[in-house]
Amino acid sequence: MEVVGLTGNIGSGKSTIAKVFVALGIPVFNSDDEAKKAYAIPSIQNEVKATLGIEIDFSKDSWKSEIASIIFSNVEKRLRLEKLIHSFVQNEFSSWKSKQNNKYIIREAALADSFQPENCDWLIEVNANRETRLQRVILRSGLTEEEFNKRDSLQKENEKFPSNKRFTIENNEGKSILNDILAIHEKLNA
Repeated sequence: MEVVGLTGNIGSGKSTIAKVFVALGIPVFNSDDEAKKAYAIPSIQNEVKATLGIEIDFSKDSWKSEIASIIFSNVEKRLRLEKLIHSFVQNEFSSWKSKQNNKYIIREAALADSFQPENCDWLIEVNANRETRLQRVILRSGLTEEEFNKRDSLQKENEKFPSNKRFTIENNEGKSILNDILAIHEKLNA
């Protein structure tokens, strides 16, 4: 079974593309959804508090913005928190993967560096121009342009992944992506 990474900057349309693969019968592991689940686990909540050095009330709606305000202004704390959450997500992925029985599966993650040739057989990169992505994010989550820019600046391209094992989907407004997805699906199922 091959692992296909699905990545792209904030607002590029990864989730939409993942839904198409699910409709095609391909199992998709969403790293962001699993990361959110981590924050509901009391032991991880305690580690997050210790890592960030603040008291957070995870029962309040404001906990996400409290964490964001710290990690987008303190690189060291962001990296430590990423390591903690990524470890949880990796364990969840390994468990999920062991239960799959397809020719290929997809692992969706915003951070392109999550995917290396030793843990991923193929990589799908989703691109969209900045203006399209900004509009999608503002409509979807209400982030400000400044918040968008902070998050976007942390998401880099994966320059190390072999080009012969990489697909690119351009997902700008008004462009149909279905044929691109079907062509990738056909190649991976060959």
